Amino acid sequence: MTKDEINKTILSLQTDEEIIDFVKNRIQELEGKSIETTVGQNYTTTFKEYISEKTHYKAGERLQDAECPDLVYDDITPYINLIKAIKQNSWYNELTLFSTVFFEVYNYLPNDDVGLGRAFTYLGNKGKRVSIKQIRDNACAFCSEKSGMAHNMFKFLGIDSEVVCGYRDSERHAYNIVYPNGYGNEPMVIYDPSYFVNFVMNDKKLSFGYFKALRREDYEKLMSGIPVKIDLSKTEKNYRQLYSLGDEYIFEGDTPSYIAGLDKKKELPGDNITDDLYYSTHLENGVESVSHKL
Repeated sequence: MTKDEINKTILSLQTDEEIIDFVKNRIQELEGKSIETTVGQNYTTTFKEYISEKTHYKAGERLQDAECPDLVYDDITPYINLIKAIKQNSWYNELTLFSTVFFEVYNYLPNDDVGLGRAFTYLGNKGKRVSIKQIRDNACAFCSEKSGMAHNMFKFLGIDSEVVCGYRDSERHAYNIVYPNGYGNEPMVIYDPSYFVNFVMNDKKLSFGYFKALRREDYEKLMSGIPVKIDLSKTEKNYRQLYSLGDEYIFEGDTPSYIAGLDKKKELPGDNITDDLYYSTHLENGVESVSHKL
């Protein structure tokens, strides 16, 4: 199905049964096109295909002395919830989806873990596959699990996306590049489901998905392994216009540098990074402060 066909179908769905049937049929369609491959940290820099049952998706490079088990996105619940969230409005586009996908990923994959729970979840499945439901139940989703789910959600909707393994500043990080007009076509959008931006007025906070459209030259720099510093001024303007946010709202957003590829560590400050899930120090940034959903 094309993006437009999927969009039209989603907006026509009326009952839970229709939504469930559509989700199952769409996933079956994506699974039918998949091939067996291994992707993830130190296996691939980017991955564009749907993460299927055939995909050996590695959330980390290693688990102590063993290969990290495969992570499997084997639950249809996130896709059902995504459709219901989309149908709350009579229309949607990529700009609104960046926030919708963020909240669906965040709601399904909470994180109250400091790394040990995540490591023990994978350690308990040596030689086996780890279900995304186990990650959810143990509230231990980090960037690899979240970017993989966001990627699958965009692919589910017929929107081109890829998972990128690289850096956010000096920290190993997985994020997404989304292509609303198809692979290779502008805009190319950095999308990071582990982070968000805020608009604050007194004690009221509105939180939105974290994205930045890239000029082609910046996109090419990023994909060649050169750090690209993010300026969210355009993202701020887009959200102010889309949600009619006046000047009384103060924008809160950071300015990190992103890199695609894990072989560029020497170009970044800091040398305290490890791939081992057991010793990972990666913490999601301020997710507990989400206080409002549009």
